[in-house]
Amino acid sequence: MARMKDESKRATILQSSKMLFSHKGFYNTSVSDIVKETGLPVGTIYTYFRSKDEIIQDIVKEGWEEFYVRLERALRETPSPEERLRLLIDEFIPELLGDLDFINILLSEALSYTRIEEKIEKITDLVFKLLTSLAPDSLGLAGLARRDIEALLAIFFIGILNAVKLARTSSIDMSTEDILGAVKKVIRNSLRIAL
Repeated sequence: MARMKDESKRATILQSSKMLFSHKGFYNTSVSDIVKETGLPVGTIYTYFRSKDEIIQDIVKEGWEEFYVRLERALRETPSPEERLRLLIDEFIPELLGDLDFINILLSEALSYTRIEEKIEKITDLVFKLLTSLAPDSLGLAGLARRDIEALLAIFFIGILNAVKLARTSSIDMSTEDILGAVKKVIRNSLRIAL
């Protein structure tokens, strides 16, 4: 009879691996490191995951899907475009920026082990629809093709993640709040919306 899997053990493996991959890098983290960090036997690690590749894929997939599903639902349930933009900027971006380990993995390891471009495309589509619902002709978006806006959103998204990583891992005098404040000012000035 097959053993029942304990979801708390799986979660421990994912959480510990996320921290290790973020701090040491994927290639510099061994299964032995994961065993040591979790306190679980090596066989237990392989009961839940066939390989390190599968672990990192699940870290990104599950972290992103949970975040994106909640974001999509919250935006759908919020009536006005302006309120949806505020919700995105005031709640969801700070939440994403709060998980430095996930940011590190997205920026360094996700390109090799997951389809990060699909995630960027999904968030870009969601934000593009939001922006175009805000009367784009009056927002300084006139004359910009969809491709231009997609490129700007990708630059913004990846730039914000990198800025937060830099602020938290170096001696630069900048906080996440500084970065979010600057983002709000840029959005407010370029879209002419009070946030």
